[in-house]
Amino acid sequence: MGMGYSLVCRKCGYSRNLFAGCGMMYHHVLSEKTEEARSGVHGEKLKLLFEQYPNGCIDAMNEIYYCAECRTVECESSLDFYKPKDSGRSADDDVFGRDMSEYELVEKHQHLCPKCGSPMKNIMRLTADTPVDCPECGSEMENGHMLMWN
Repeated sequence: MGMGYSLVCRKCGYSRNLFAGCGMMYHHVLSEKTEEARSGVHGEKLKLLFEQYPNGCIDAMNEIYYCAECRTVECESSLDFYKPKDSGRSADDDVFGRDMSEYELVEKHQHLCPKCGSPMKNIMRLTADTPVDCPECGSEMENGHMLMWN
């Protein structure tokens, strides 16, 4: 399942489309992001966690992140790291998807802004309760359209 948002700034005209979730592509994205994490593409911390917990896994679901410092909005994979509660269990055991009740969170991945390097906040869904300011002019952006898919 996934959600798409279209953000629009009525003051300066800036617009941005964001897509959270992965839909039916989740297993492909999970495989790709896991390989990247194991090889260090997403930081030394994740690489070391995979070395420490070889049967661990990450959450590859796309989520929306916002930088309060420079107002950058990005969609990125969560990359939170989990280990099985049963040390004999492997992520490969979950052929039809993970039963996350069988895993425990080890480390929440801290996303850093690609523009300014500040920590980004996960804003899950774009609603009136989670205003996003325009990266160009600073005005509050409106959520023009939203779509959902499986």
